[in-house]
Amino acid sequence: MQYLLFFLLFFFSFALPVQAQSADEWTITNFHSDIAIQPDGIVQVTETIDVDFDTLAKRGIYRDIPVVYEDDKGEKTYTKIAVSSITQDGTTDKAEYKVTHNDNNLRIRIGDPDVTISGKHQYTITYQATGVLRSFADYDELYWNVTGNDWEATMQKASATVTVPKEKIDNATCFEGYQGYTNPCHITKQSPTSVSFTTTRDLPQTQGLTIVTAYTKGMVPILTVPKPKTIEEDIVTRPSAIAFLITLCAAIILIMLLWMSKGRDFWYRTSSMLTSSAKSEQRPLFAHETNVVEFTPPDKLRPAEIGVLMDEKADTLDITSTIIDLAHRGFLTITEVPKKWLFGSTDYILTQAKTADASLLGYEKLLLNKLFATQKVIKLSSLKQTFYDDLAAVKKKLYEDMVHKKLFIANPESIRTRYILLGLGFCVFGFIILIGGINLIMGPITTTGAAIIIGGILLLFASKNMPRRTALGREYYRRVKGYRLFIDGAEKYRQRFFEDKSLFNEILPYAIVFGLTGKFARAMKDMGVTPATPTWYIGHHAFVAAAFASDVDSFSKSLSTAIASTPSSGGGFSGGSSGGGFGGGGGGSW
Repeated sequence: MQYLLFFLLFFFSFALPVQAQSADEWTITNFHSDIAIQPDGIVQVTETIDVDFDTLAKRGIYRDIPVVYEDDKGEKTYTKIAVSSITQDGTTDKAEYKVTHNDNNLRIRIGDPDVTISGKHQYTITYQATGVLRSFADYDELYWNVTGNDWEATMQKASATVTVPKEKIDNATCFEGYQGYTNPCHITKQSPTSVSFTTTRDLPQTQGLTIVTAYTKGMVPILTVPKPKTIEEDIVTRPSAIAFLITLCAAIILIMLLWMSKGRDFWYRTSSMLTSSAKSEQRPLFAHETNVVEFTPPDKLRPAEIGVLMDEKADTLDITSTIIDLAHRGFLTITEVPKKWLFGSTDYILTQAKTADASLLGYEKLLLNKLFATQKVIKLSSLKQTFYDDLAAVKKKLYEDMVHKKLFIANPESIRTRYILLGLGFCVFGFIILIGGINLIMGPITTTGAAIIIGGILLLFASKNMPRRTALGREYYRRVKGYRLFIDGAEKYRQRFFEDKSLFNEILPYAIVFGLTGKFARAMKDMGVTPATPTWYIGHHAFVAAAFASDVDSFSKSLSTAIASTPSSGGGFSGGSSGGGFGGGGGGSW
């Protein structure tokens, strides 16, 4: 039995966690506060705190001081604490410290985060307190909790000395112990202008020293501190609103000036760019341009070129219209593959009819070569999630061709990207200013940051209008709008379609770019025009212009979806365990 007891004691001495009797214990050997009531009603407090960390590795101490007090009735009194000086170990050099605030307290954290210390140290904190004096019918009073009651260390001794600027101190008392206790401390010395207090015993954790000093009424002014404004209240002040409006107006003006100098198209002021007097210049604001019906694309521009010229973007629709245009011109055929089941989708087979030749533009050659790079016959469905890189290359080449033809000053996509990045930069800069204003509780700075963010967002929207056409590009743009008038009002010009049976097939790729396929097809039906049957599209029903246009439109949409689709990113579930993943944390003493 004796051996069994010995074994159990031995086992539990190692198996059970040992409660550190003082794994984190340290001591305040002396806490002294010199409290001077100033003639202006501000109270200057100098606290000298001697501590002994013994062998513990610490970085320093922190001091919490309330700035908002609430009485039994729920009424709040607001004070102000301004730290003026903090030293360590009696040196004249200022100690490293950081002051933080929350709604009701101020925390002074003293010490170097990168340096650990142990043993005995002394900290001296000097600050000014405003709004801590009280007035009564026959006297004024300082009622001051010297140490606070929330220290995590035992305090071996606490003392305080109160001084007033002139006679006299009428009465004084003090208390020690837990909050609410009335155990008296010891008044060691009193004169007409000063009084000293000291504790009679050690003060364990959560016990403190409080003093009361009454002095001649009206000796110093009784200052009050108004309720601090929240950041929301500060934002709506007049200076904050003015800062917001000025910054936002400046941002809007800057964007307008930027567009006027860098984004406006050039144009030919004269009615025709071919006259000897034609001169390229920036197009004036609100300048009027006359649009007349054009029956052919200006300078034989291809559908994709017209698409870019209209909205300054190489859309996927522009590329699909090019494929249909290449089919019409004999470079490939499109064969419809009917649905295999009720809810299936129609597929298409693209067959190369002839190789690229000198009649093709650069982006058309690249598109044809990319489509039929490995085989002469491909299914449209095979392009899904495989053609997107080739699509980007074709769009890039299309932009290059537009610049080479001198229709744009520079690559529209590059210009848009430049101003998108600039707009994002303004948003980030504004966010930094906004956070700084919130942390400093300065409304004008906060609203300035908000206005800069809005300005950055406006620049993001404005970026799509920053590419600029050359005077030649602007002239073609004007004429292209005239060509659109012709397609949009095709029924007005029915004689042309009766005289030229191939006109329908020539116009169809352009109708796709303009988004007029359905209307154009209905016009053909209403006019009773029977166009030439296309040889480049093989469907599964008799040729009818309206039905054919609808089929081509469906093919165009399917093609746009297929060539622009990208592989989806993988999903899954990694599992995990308690305590894993992001987040969590903990804390302890400083």
